[in-house]
Amino acid sequence: MDYPNFELKTQDCLTWLPSQKEGSFQLIVLDPPYNVGYRYNQYQDTKPQHLYLNEQLLVLSHCQRLLKEGGSLFYLNYPETAGEIWGRVDFMKKVKWLSWVYHSHLTGKPLRKGSRAWLWFSKGEPFMNPAAFQGEYRNPGDPRIQARIARGKKPVGYDWFDLEPVKNTSREKRGHPCQVPEKMVEKFILGTTNPGDLVGDCYTGSGTTGICAVRHGRNFAGCELDPAYVQVATKGIDQELLAKGITPLNQGKESNLVEIRRVI
Repeated sequence: MDYPNFELKTQDCLTWLPSQKEGSFQLIVLDPPYNVGYRYNQYQDTKPQHLYLNEQLLVLSHCQRLLKEGGSLFYLNYPETAGEIWGRVDFMKKVKWLSWVYHSHLTGKPLRKGSRAWLWFSKGEPFMNPAAFQGEYRNPGDPRIQARIARGKKPVGYDWFDLEPVKNTSREKRGHPCQVPEKMVEKFILGTTNPGDLVGDCYTGSGTTGICAVRHGRNFAGCELDPAYVQVATKGIDQELLAKGITPLNQGKESNLVEIRRVI
C-alpha cells in the first residue's frame, strides 16, 4: 500500500517556491495574508498595496512554473484585491471566479466584509473530476428529492460557496486565526487531482491543505513562515495519520510512510 508523502518547511514562500521542481504539482492552494493590518507573529501585513500586489503576482508566476500541464491553482483574497489579481494575470488560464459568502457573527463597524473570492487558474486546459463539483440537496427529506437521489441525481454546483468560516468552537479549529473550511479545500482536491498527485501550499498556516491532501491519498509539499504555525500544522497532519492507522514520525517511532520530511 502506498502512503502519502508530506513535506513542510519553515521558510518564506519566495525562498521555497524557486527550490521546487518545475511541473511537479497538480494543484496549488493559496490563502495568503490579505494586507489588512492583521498582527501576525512573523509577517508584516501592512505593505504598500502596490508592493503587496507585485509580491502576489510574483508568487503566482512561480506557481505557474511548478504546475503540471492541466494543473490548477486556487487563490483566495478579498474581492478588491482578487479583482486586481484577476485582471493582471495573463500567464495562466482563467477558469472561474468563485465567490465565498458567509456570516461573520461579529460585532463592530456596520457593513463589514462578508465575502471573499477564490480565483481558479490553470496551466492549459484544467484536469477536472466533475462529480466533485456537484451540489447537494437542501431538502433531502422531500419525497420528490428522495426519488431523484434514488436515481443517482444530484443538483448542479454553482460558482459560489456559502460555507461558514471556521469558528473558535469548530472541531476543525487548530489555533490559527484565518482557517478556511476543510470541506471547501477537499472539493478543490477531489475536483482537480487524482490519488498520488502532488498538492502544494506556500501559505500553509494551520495545515488545512496538507491535512485534506493526506486524508484523500494525495502527496503534499508546502512552507510556512511562522514556526508556531508549522507546529500547529504538523500536529493536525499527525492526527490525520493516526486516523489512518499510520504512526506519525514525531511520535519517536519509525514511520511506515514512504516518506515524511519535516525540515524546521
